Amino acid sequence: MNYQKTLKELGISYLGKVAQSAKMRLSYEHGTMTYCLYLAPWTMVGGGHNVCGYGKECAPFCLQNSGRNIGDTISHGYENSLINRSRIRKTRLFYENRELFMDLLIHEIRKYKARAERMGYGFSVRLNGTSDLSPVLFKKNGKNILEIFNDVQFYDYTKNPNRYNVAKRYSNYDLTFSYNGYNDIECREVLKNGGKVAVVFYGDMPKVFGGYNVESGNEFDMRYLNSPQSVIGLHYHKTANDYKVINGKRTFVAPNTPFVIMPNDKRCELGF
Repeated sequence: MNYQKTLKELGISYLGKVAQSAKMRLSYEHGTMTYCLYLAPWTMVGGGHNVCGYGKECAPFCLQNSGRNIGDTISHGYENSLINRSRIRKTRLFYENRELFMDLLIHEIRKYKARAERMGYGFSVRLNGTSDLSPVLFKKNGKNILEIFNDVQFYDYTKNPNRYNVAKRYSNYDLTFSYNGYNDIECREVLKNGGKVAVVFYGDMPKVFGGYNVESGNEFDMRYLNSPQSVIGLHYHKTANDYKVINGKRTFVAPNTPFVIMPNDKRCELGF
């Protein structure tokens, strides 16, 4: 495979990368290169290609349209944003030509792993930057990506409680469960069994949530470094959907959803 020629033919600059977002740059500044893959959410791709099987409740607040993609999305529309168009192509490649997708993925992970080792950095992989796919789906020649790189730390956030069956089988795969405003029972079960649960807060974060210590997840993204049985507090990130036209002016409107814990929310004391 000619890597650069293949990318050009596909109309993308890369499949995944390190330090490509603000959060991943923070991880880089903390001594770890995290290779992260960003795909397009199910609301954009069509064709039955749903990369977020449990993403219905949080879809309007998806990080797909946050950060530097806010301006591009507002200016050109969701499907015409250059970032979105690239992620749509990558997602379709995953479903329509898995073999080529895996060739690119393996090539890039090897490249950045070698770079991290040369520079004395730690190295990890997050396959789901804006998706929620099982790593066992990323397969080449009968081996999944966790087996191909069994000496690499992989990690993900997930809203799929069944994903823990994968984490139990592979010691190099770390999971953080994500609260979506409706999965209270699953969150309590994960914490009871020693796992971590990510919760999004708008404004200041409490020190304790539902009886569990809150650890900030904003300084870096390597969730495998957090304590077992902890709540990972994440600040809410504005998305393109949060900007409404009011009196002829585009204005940010704070989210109104159970997915986000607002200031003075009774859940800050009661928890899930």
